[in-house]
Amino acid sequence: MELSVLALQAATIVLWVSDKVAGGALEKAGANLLDFLEKRFQDKLQIKGSEPKLLEAAILSEAECDKKFHEDLERLVTQYQQIQKTQSTSYVSQRNQSGVNLNVDKNSGTVIGQNIEKQFFR
Repeated sequence: MELSVLALQAATIVLWVSDKVAGGALEKAGANLLDFLEKRFQDKLQIKGSEPKLLEAAILSEAECDKKFHEDLERLVTQYQQIQKTQSTSYVSQRNQSGVNLNVDKNSGTVIGQNIEKQFFR
């Protein structure tokens, strides 16, 4: 990922997450990125409430100087984006007009009624 795009996305994610209190996989991934950057910039920059451009510039500067930081940052941003993509494309639909017809996208478990075979209700 291009460094300037990586820095912009990391700054956007961290500032969004720093304002959130909700739980979930997406917030956890964002919180991991926030913790990573807070530890890295603990004496240099206050992340919460920071100006987005200032945070982006700090991330960009740090990533240019430190290859390990760049790799770790890219891994965390990519992880966040994958979870975000998965959550935005999942859906469940159900129609019960003449029986059960379920469409469950990316289901990792069992949905009630998912395994109904030929049953006739009277």
